[in-house]
Amino acid sequence: MYLLVPDNTRIETNRIIVEGDVIVGNHSSVQYCISGDTVIMGEGVAVSGDVVAFSDARIDMWSKIGSGVKVGRNAYLGEFVTIDGKLIVEGDLDVGKEVKIKGGFEAKGWIIVRNPVPVIMFLLLYIREMMRLGKGEEVEKALEELFDDSEEGEKLDGKEPAEKVLIIPADTRISPEAIEVGGKAVIGSNCYLIGNLRVQSVETGKNLILKGSISSEGNITIGENSTVYGNLISKGQVHIGRNSRVFGGVRADAVFLHEKARVDGTIKAPSGVSFLREASGEMPPLAEVNALGKVLMVEAEEPLKGETEENLIKAADLVEIDSLIKTGPKVKIGFVPGMEKKSARTRSLARTRHFAGPRSQRKRQEAGEHQS
Repeated sequence: MYLLVPDNTRIETNRIIVEGDVIVGNHSSVQYCISGDTVIMGEGVAVSGDVVAFSDARIDMWSKIGSGVKVGRNAYLGEFVTIDGKLIVEGDLDVGKEVKIKGGFEAKGWIIVRNPVPVIMFLLLYIREMMRLGKGEEVEKALEELFDDSEEGEKLDGKEPAEKVLIIPADTRISPEAIEVGGKAVIGSNCYLIGNLRVQSVETGKNLILKGSISSEGNITIGENSTVYGNLISKGQVHIGRNSRVFGGVRADAVFLHEKARVDGTIKAPSGVSFLREASGEMPPLAEVNALGKVLMVEAEEPLKGETEENLIKAADLVEIDSLIKTGPKVKIGFVPGMEKKSARTRSLARTRHFAGPRSQRKRQEAGEHQS
């Protein structure tokens, strides 16, 4: 179970805009308007705003739409569906019993009143029958046609159909305050999102703009050229890509930060902070931390081995980015190796012993010669 957000998706103040299709799992709650090509909703889905489907729309039983529904082609409504606004269908309307449309409806095609097969059951029965007959290729072709953007079956900008589908898993809660998902979240490139993310783990593409924080049980990966106006909190690892910026703090077990990325807040990582550096033709210098907490650059003895695009540079024992000296309960404040703090009386006695020692030894030697 995961949330899949395709490229160029925008979750704005009151609307979700998707260039491809939208699939909403059972018993999910979406406090936005939804706009996409084909819109498919499972059982018990609640949408507070309008639903706009440029192609087909299939809304399963017991679902509720808080405003109007506009469909560019055909619409399928299951039993006990409630639409508080007006329903406009450019094609055929297949509607079940006990459907309530408070704002009235307009349909330019055929209107059929019956009990449509539930969306999920329809797909499961169809796939099971095709697999029983050994027609796996027909199943794959049917799924591709289901999420095709055009009647002619043209390709979607050279991408697979699945890359243009917004998938909202079952029992997901999406509101302006937070996006709560019980599993993983995968966010494409060039997306604009408003709201906090609460997920098991999250991975984003390039050029993301997120106006909110991310809270995750697992890893958080922020792609290149992205901007996050909030905090990143993870019990696992946090990866921040090149030219990305976080206007907030980062708290995780370990942090991997590109050298060209920027974090305006405090970074806390018990397992350390690692810096990612781009590969170059020359041997890159290594970053080391001395006892004073200063970063010293030294030449590497051998070329670093690793990926062709990035090399990993790790500053050992880093806990906070703004506090490079790792202190413990037994470490004195301000301690520097070889320079213990001594009182003035202790230093004076040490100088006296240093000069008085050789003088006393010479006096004892002279007294012994006179006695002999």
